[in-house]
Amino acid sequence: MNATTQRNSSSYIIGGVGLKLFKILFIAFTLCAIGCSSATKEELVARGVKELDKSDPGAAIIYFKNALEKDEGYFDARYQLARAYVAAVKYEQAEKEYKKLLEQQPGRRDLKLELARVYNLTGRPEIAISAAQELVSLYGESVDALELLGIAYAINNQPEEAESNLRKTLQQDPSRISASLQLAALMISLGRQSEAREMLAAVFRAEPKNTRAYYLLADLENSLKNRDQSIAIYRKIYELQNTDSLALYKAGILHIEKGDFASAESSAAELIKLFPKRGEGHRLRGIVYYYRKNYQEAIVELQQSIKLQPHIEGFYFLGLSLYERGELENALSKFNIILAAKPSYARARLLSGIILLRQNRIDAAIAQMEKLVGQAPGFAMARNILGSTYMAKGMYDEGMKEFNKAIELDPKLVDVYLKKGIYYLNRGQDRAAETDLQTAVKIAPEVVNTRMLLASHYIRQKQFPKAMLLLQEGLVGGKADAALYNYMAAITRFQKKEKESLGYMQKAKASDPDFYAAYFNLALHHAAVGRHEAALDEFRQLLERDPRNIKALLNIASLLEVTGRVAEADKQYETALASGNEAAYLAYSHFLLKRKEIARAEKILNRGSEVLPRNPAILEAKGRVLMGEKRYYEAIKVFDDLESSSPDSGLPLKIRAYLLMGKPDRAEELAREIISLRPASAYGYMILASVYESRNDLGRAIAEIKKGLQVDSKNTQAYLVIGNLHAKNRDTAAAMAAFQEALRINPDFAPAVFAQGVLLESLGDRHGAMKKYQETLTKAENFVPAINNLAYLHVDGYGNIQEGLRLAFSGFRQDWENPAIMDTLGYALLKNGRHNDAQKVLEKSAELMPGNPTVAYHLALAYKAAGARDRALSMLQKALLLGNFPEESQARQLQKELKR
Repeated sequence: MNATTQRNSSSYIIGGVGLKLFKILFIAFTLCAIGCSSATKEELVARGVKELDKSDPGAAIIYFKNALEKDEGYFDARYQLARAYVAAVKYEQAEKEYKKLLEQQPGRRDLKLELARVYNLTGRPEIAISAAQELVSLYGESVDALELLGIAYAINNQPEEAESNLRKTLQQDPSRISASLQLAALMISLGRQSEAREMLAAVFRAEPKNTRAYYLLADLENSLKNRDQSIAIYRKIYELQNTDSLALYKAGILHIEKGDFASAESSAAELIKLFPKRGEGHRLRGIVYYYRKNYQEAIVELQQSIKLQPHIEGFYFLGLSLYERGELENALSKFNIILAAKPSYARARLLSGIILLRQNRIDAAIAQMEKLVGQAPGFAMARNILGSTYMAKGMYDEGMKEFNKAIELDPKLVDVYLKKGIYYLNRGQDRAAETDLQTAVKIAPEVVNTRMLLASHYIRQKQFPKAMLLLQEGLVGGKADAALYNYMAAITRFQKKEKESLGYMQKAKASDPDFYAAYFNLALHHAAVGRHEAALDEFRQLLERDPRNIKALLNIASLLEVTGRVAEADKQYETALASGNEAAYLAYSHFLLKRKEIARAEKILNRGSEVLPRNPAILEAKGRVLMGEKRYYEAIKVFDDLESSSPDSGLPLKIRAYLLMGKPDRAEELAREIISLRPASAYGYMILASVYESRNDLGRAIAEIKKGLQVDSKNTQAYLVIGNLHAKNRDTAAAMAAFQEALRINPDFAPAVFAQGVLLESLGDRHGAMKKYQETLTKAENFVPAINNLAYLHVDGYGNIQEGLRLAFSGFRQDWENPAIMDTLGYALLKNGRHNDAQKVLEKSAELMPGNPTVAYHLALAYKAAGARDRALSMLQKALLLGNFPEESQARQLQKELKR
């Protein structure tokens, strides 16, 4: 992401009056309340003009509005109020006041000019052009009107018309510095640097200390990649005007673009020292932290910068930092703030669309991206993401059309070839897929992800040598090799070549010691075979390079917990809290809840709320703890807070709380509120169906989903829900039909294929279920429930036990804290003759799921294999006492054998 900013910082103020300006307004209002009532309207305007001259538009606005309260038709007060609103960057209010002034005096040419300038400032150049042309027709080609036209055409991306009008302006008034600077800026944007340099030189001859000219000169040097010269110019601007914090800020941004983070951080410290009440220093430091991937530190600095000085770039990088931490809803709210202030801000709208797509809010994502493409039809990445949203909606022809348009706009947009390749892969059009993927590799042979995707295509076709050759051809002896070695490790592991796989993991780590995936893979490899100390050592090595790596910190804690070192695990979770990451608070509270330490878990979540106020995940966890303690009213208060920032999370949880309280009518009422708020969505109907399902009224639940599908007929999640309800109601034909309809709408919807597999398995068709689980993995290779179920069936007599063990390891690597996954891995190890490893894993699974009879039975099998007859009998007795389970008859038979 390019860190370059525009020169005009006023265009980045959020919503006009930010927090700092609000404080000024409050003070001004207090002072005015004391003295305004006795002052005349003329005195009030005079005082307001003085404040405006002192660059305090907030205070001026109060005086002018008070003058208008005394006389609503007082022209001078309204005129000055309009000027103050422009100075405060409250353009919408300024526009309203200028229109009222023109109603009073329709013939005022200067008012029409000012209104047209407001149109330019609000990004509506077409209206500005129309207004300026009207002025020219009425009053002739004045320099003011011509300059205004030139600026409007430049904003509207009509450079020829812009240049023509600006040159006409200078022909009439060669000494007009503002027009010269506008024309110089246009020349820079068109790449005509020598002409721009000549124009700026002329400005410097007339006004040697013109700082705006120096800003343009810095832009010119930067356009030529002369960043050091640009930095020197910004330093000169500060020397000329030592109240200009923006110059130092922009110099810091250029240090970031050079990759010189140390100098950028020094600039940030200098700004904070020189301008402690302004936001630029903290904003710059936050951006440095963002590029260094220290996202939590970036969030703290950027929040402080916004508190001091609300600014679009501050909100933008805050949104990016939150996005990188996975706080999608919070990130989206920041981008929405930007778009409310500046609807044309393309990067914010693009990221909003991406987040909505990730949240599966497909219709909202489409709306954002269609709006962006309408604003910027030549923006290839916007076409790319719009294509992705159409694909997610099941609009495949529209999606491919947008992908092709994106490639037409930017033939080197590798991502689009990848998406087209994936689309063809999923359609079984292997040749078309391979062509697009090979094209992507040729365009950017250095892009590792492309090679890996094409290699994945070869693996699916079981062309392992072809995949390995493709990856080996990409090796260049540098850090980029790490990702390729990592994938080669995965391929050899798939081929059951464990020693080779381990060797490639080690090569990945050696190629790039900062390639953290290698440490994780090595650690999980060691943990899976019981080498826990070796696994811990890998995580500790990683922390030496990245002490705040939350994933490593929590994996150490989890591994200590798994191996029974509970006190050490507790300390490790406490250490992880220093990261300030939501995951640390959630993991620590989960650890305590498993140990029935409810009060401590609640305290940890309260600490999390202090560090990360209104964090949705922490609020949800707090509410769930309170519900578990039957403190329902307290839980509902927490969910009220959650609802204010994340309605889709808060409302369903409130409904759940009311159901647990025995208040189904209130739960139903809330669900119907969702329907009224989102009448065109099936979402509310799904929530209402869950209310009826909780009452075991499956018929009404199904009826509500059908209503939802009438208004939202392409909602795949709704078909998944109604399918599961039919399955629960033992209407297997209707269930399978619902899952099939979801796949007709979106053939890539992996959960529907998985649901078909579960349904077939429940009907006793294990082989049919295995085919569905395998199909699920072709659509979503890391879909853990499918990996786990497929692994279990392989080792339970319906497939290959070695393949079952490979799959069990794959599931464990992705979700190694899940006791159900542990059970499958332990059972697979047992079936493959690795009795000691199996016993260790199954003992931990039984500890985490003490009420599961199947896990107890599997552990009994492990004890039998180890020759521990008494322990096996004890565990069998426990399993049989726990109740009915699929393996009950085998457990009773084994019990008889062991008692002989």
